[in-house]
Amino acid sequence: MAQVILDVLTPVRWEPWNQYNDHRACPSPRAAYLVDVDVVLGQRRWPVDPLRRATVGPDAPSLDGPVRLEFVRRPDRLSSGYGEFVHALIELEVGHIAAALVEHAERRGLRAIADPGGVWLHPSEPRTPGPTPPRSSGLGPRGLTADPRPLPRQALLALVQAARSRYPLAHPGLTHWLAVHNVTGGQDGWYTVDPFVLRRSGAAMETVQRHHGHPRSVIDVASMNLALITTADVPAAVRAGGSEAYPALLRAAGSLAQHVCTASAAVNMFCRPLRSFDDTALEAAIGVPSSHSLLYALLAGRSRVSGFSYDLTPLEP
Repeated sequence: MAQVILDVLTPVRWEPWNQYNDHRACPSPRAAYLVDVDVVLGQRRWPVDPLRRATVGPDAPSLDGPVRLEFVRRPDRLSSGYGEFVHALIELEVGHIAAALVEHAERRGLRAIADPGGVWLHPSEPRTPGPTPPRSSGLGPRGLTADPRPLPRQALLALVQAARSRYPLAHPGLTHWLAVHNVTGGQDGWYTVDPFVLRRSGAAMETVQRHHGHPRSVIDVASMNLALITTADVPAAVRAGGSEAYPALLRAAGSLAQHVCTASAAVNMFCRPLRSFDDTALEAAIGVPSSHSLLYALLAGRSRVSGFSYDLTPLEP
């Protein structure tokens, strides 16, 4: 169990050229890491110190039996300019962390159960995990752009399959729209994910670029191959489930995004989560139902450049 905590909650690399370090198994806006994790056993709790790779306290918790990993939300780590939006970013991050903990626990033969407040880890049959491809949001020391060569179709299908698969904190209210550009044997345009069919042909990634909050010199969205846009009918969900429904949708979107990021890494794609859009304009351009709101977006492609980074993962025997 200790290794799962290390795998997910501590830095795995540091990139000298990147203004936002450190890098862990899941992303966080501006690398601020808005969610801490406590190890909880009975009435006692031990905060996890990611940099020291240890729990904080006079002793160490016993990890031989079931363990609760509890989320501690930290909105104070982003500037006040984010306002109430910081809480949406936190719930997206909770979803990422929950999914990463479940994925890494299953790799090591543990049972993991996620809920809005944390993750339960249960001993099971240990196994030697296979290699985990390092997740990347793309290398962009002078602006993020993608490899201009066509993306192999199997990479597209891997992302689609991941978006349709089981994931922690799932919510039936999520809907996905996929922009496709420059894929071998494919047609540019907007697709639905389940079923995977073309809705409208055209320069879909140019549309995403147009409504993104940064210029092309910062992130060349139009050069990327895939954009997975997640929306939901938030008013309907709140009517059915009360005020907790909106955070639940965000956690589900973050959890799915982590799952898609992992699948993208396995086929040598970067996958970059974003929320910096003119939401209303992008929703209209995609043609989503008028009751839907944008929750999250993922940009995927292959890195155009290669860089170097310092591997921070601890050496294992």
